[in-house]
Amino acid sequence: MFNQDITPYQNISILILISFAFQSILMPLLLYEIDGPVGWISIVLAAIIIYFALKPVNRVLKKYGEDTIIGIGERVFPKYISKIAGIYYILMFLTVNSILMKDFSEQIKLMMLFKTPLNVIIIVILITSAYAAKKGIQPIANIASIAILTSLVPYLFIIIFSTYYADYSNMLPVFPADVQAIVKTVPGAMLGFFGFSILLFSNSRVSAKEKNITINRRFIIISSVLYIACYLLIVVKFGMKEAVHLVWPFISVMKFVNIPGFFFESTEIVGLCFQIIVTFTCICIIAYFTNLAMQETFKTRENGYFIYIQIPILYTAAAALPGMYMMFPYIQWPIVIISILNYLIPLTASMLDKRRER
Repeated sequence: MFNQDITPYQNISILILISFAFQSILMPLLLYEIDGPVGWISIVLAAIIIYFALKPVNRVLKKYGEDTIIGIGERVFPKYISKIAGIYYILMFLTVNSILMKDFSEQIKLMMLFKTPLNVIIIVILITSAYAAKKGIQPIANIASIAILTSLVPYLFIIIFSTYYADYSNMLPVFPADVQAIVKTVPGAMLGFFGFSILLFSNSRVSAKEKNITINRRFIIISSVLYIACYLLIVVKFGMKEAVHLVWPFISVMKFVNIPGFFFESTEIVGLCFQIIVTFTCICIIAYFTNLAMQETFKTRENGYFIYIQIPILYTAAAALPGMYMMFPYIQWPIVIISILNYLIPLTASMLDKRRER
């Protein structure tokens, strides 16, 4: 059950969902770093870079259809480099999942469980997500497909309606653009397409691999449209002077919603409920693929028990991390390093495999 396959459309739901979660987290950095409302240019550049990298990456994924990037690395890299790459993916998944969990638990505490200790919220999230991830990729994929329709789409509609009294002149001026800041923020925008890294693992779990390869690029297009739209919605609602101070832009947007006929007094709580479903699903997805990375790196035959080993690691990391608003000044370089490695590892593996064929 743990190793059952999923369909290409379930896979693309996973990729879109998890990319949206990290785009939400990284949005404040994009707003903060650029002088002017032109952060959408960084998103476009990041999408173009990843889009053109997908062709060689898809080729090697198609060739070794049953392997993840770790298995492919063992074929094309020297042994010690493939092990380092496997350990990197494990540490990277653990790090980003702990950051996602910390940010998620802080939102829940601020908006819903005011008197509940943060550590209690984190451990509850960990236990429930570990249980869900242990069921395997197919239940997670089913949840992701449902979450797209029942949570992400209504969540986006609430954000759109919240711009009813927005000032669309906030999108101007486009020129002169802050070129240096745009270039500087491209790695952060690239990390927002986190589905690109998940794709390197999830492709091995897709049943119709030929069809999956043909639709992989759709996720980049859909994610980039969502990313740009959400960025512009925040800019037109608040303007750059206010937007740069937002820690959770989407929740801030939903504080001022005017939806005709909407009967809930607190729209931000409704939006947060949708966000809980989306983020919780993403935590389960990363936990599953962290387990898979551990399984392939350490060459074990276990059937999901590395998920339970992640609990104390993720709890310690999430509890120790400061709030996202405190980390903003210190995570620019880590984001650049992670973005570059996530991009170069699969691209290098593809190039080396092509050289071997010649």
